[in-house]
Amino acid sequence: MSLQEKRLTEINDLLNKTGFMTTVDIAKNLQVSSMTIRRDLKKLEEQGKITRIYGGAQSNNQPESTTNEKLKKNITEKKEIAKLLANQIDNNSTIFLGAGTTLLMAVPLLVRKNLTFVTNSLPAFNEINKNDCRLLLTGGELHRNTEEFLGVKAENIFKGLNLDYALCSTNGISDNRVTTSTIPEGNIQNIAIEHSEKSFIIADHSKLNHSDIITFQRLDKFDCLVTDPEVTKEDITNYSRYIKMIY
Repeated sequence: MSLQEKRLTEINDLLNKTGFMTTVDIAKNLQVSSMTIRRDLKKLEEQGKITRIYGGAQSNNQPESTTNEKLKKNITEKKEIAKLLANQIDNNSTIFLGAGTTLLMAVPLLVRKNLTFVTNSLPAFNEINKNDCRLLLTGGELHRNTEEFLGVKAENIFKGLNLDYALCSTNGISDNRVTTSTIPEGNIQNIAIEHSEKSFIIADHSKLNHSDIITFQRLDKFDCLVTDPEVTKEDITNYSRYIKMIY
């Protein structure tokens, strides 16, 4: 196997794992120049394995996981984050709860705090509704893969709302970029942030140093990043440049 063939295999494996990476991140990972990676990406695109996008590339074999698939991953870490997150939320607050599975795992702890919930997540709505909490569902068009409501109708509910916290999710964080898989998934979280006093981004350590196709917000625009105790010292040093970290 030639050096290029080896790189092509490694790049394809990386993109299948992460869904999307920037050219710079791939080059750093393989310790070669960005120019070399651009040539390799062109070759992979010709083979039909990836699609080049401005600044990087996405896998052609990486549909977004369903909610049920995501719930089975990193369960221990997500439970740790749920505890840390609940400790940051004041009783009697009004919160936006996004559609992430880590946020879903936090519901049993959050409902004890006499909160008012606004959510676009159907699974979160169903869990919260088992308890005596004030609860608003955005409505809108249901994105069946992640079971969240998206689009203009979902976004319109925020008009006139005053929130204490926006609890947001992500498919990957790379340096100062917080990413997701579609523009509507990012839009509704950005609108919730605009209507909130504080905003938290929630991500287990496996989502650090990875990117999805859409950057929807800068990391330093959030008040804090809540992750799990398995985060590495290197990642703490790196991401603490942009944001307060809770782990």
